[in-house]
Amino acid sequence: MKGSQDWADLFESIYAATPWPVLMLGEDGTVLGASDEAGNGANPGASTFEAPLCDRARHYLTLLRGDVPWLTPQEADSERLLPSGELICERLHLRRTAWGGCLTIVARPDPRQAQAADLQTARLASLGFIVAGVCHEVTNPLTSLHSIVQILRAEKQPSPALLDKGLANIAVNVKRILDISRRLVQFSRVGDEPRLRFAVDDAIEEAAHVLRQQGRLQDIELQHQPDPAATLHGNIGQVREIFLNLFVNAAQAMDGRGRLSVVTRCVGAWVEVRVSDSGPGVEASLVRRIFEPFFTTRAAQFGTGLGLTICTEIALEHGGRIELRSGAPEGASFCVMLPKGAT
Repeated sequence: MKGSQDWADLFESIYAATPWPVLMLGEDGTVLGASDEAGNGANPGASTFEAPLCDRARHYLTLLRGDVPWLTPQEADSERLLPSGELICERLHLRRTAWGGCLTIVARPDPRQAQAADLQTARLASLGFIVAGVCHEVTNPLTSLHSIVQILRAEKQPSPALLDKGLANIAVNVKRILDISRRLVQFSRVGDEPRLRFAVDDAIEEAAHVLRQQGRLQDIELQHQPDPAATLHGNIGQVREIFLNLFVNAAQAMDGRGRLSVVTRCVGAWVEVRVSDSGPGVEASLVRRIFEPFFTTRAAQFGTGLGLTICTEIALEHGGRIELRSGAPEGASFCVMLPKGAT
């Protein structure tokens, strides 16, 4: 049977050999020793607001399965909020020993940061794909611009008609390139703005108000069925952008005249908004391509083909998704699904 000094010496050896914080526990769950008391690196990189290991023992023990004496080899996750507001995430490893148990506390990444990092990685991958598409998309207007400039330069005194036609063509192609540039800036900024709690129907009404002011809904009957319980935690400006794009697409599909239905409802932990139009719908052969960057069924001067791509990215940043629920011939119906309280 070891004496107390023998146990103390053994604990010291374990502390020195272990790079993580360690608690030595007795059969009844009492703390026999802690690595920070020995001065062997309580917690490398720990916050100055961190409490001693002994003071944290009760929190850790409540996370382990069973009642004392539990002493079953097991692992558990711990999350603690420091007075500074810092969230500490740890992985607990409990192993049985001759004196009771050894609890090792290993730091782990904040799952929220890990999720944000995963989203950022996915966004950068998408951005890389889009940039590759840009090289193709801007080739046509740049080629056209180059041709127009060469024609005008070849004419020592171009006629007013030729000059007007050339300048108009230049303006159209420059606008096309600027539109693509602005859309890319929008895409790159997704996720960078602060988030607050708001009613999703406020974002819908704001989007409709903008389009009414622009005259785009003048001959369109907009039917909006709100749900006061449908609230989100996110960026209202970005969510508004989703509905702006969906409404513009619907208006163009209906040639500016028809019926646009917007229904908001709560489905469990989700907020669902269904946007349906009375247009010709989406052909079955195009359904798989509808969310591709730069894909558009309209003439180049009427769209960049990035609207739905940006909508999808915003939805993903808010933990949700966008789906096309119906195509031709009954009209297009898009479903926006966003989680309540998305972070």
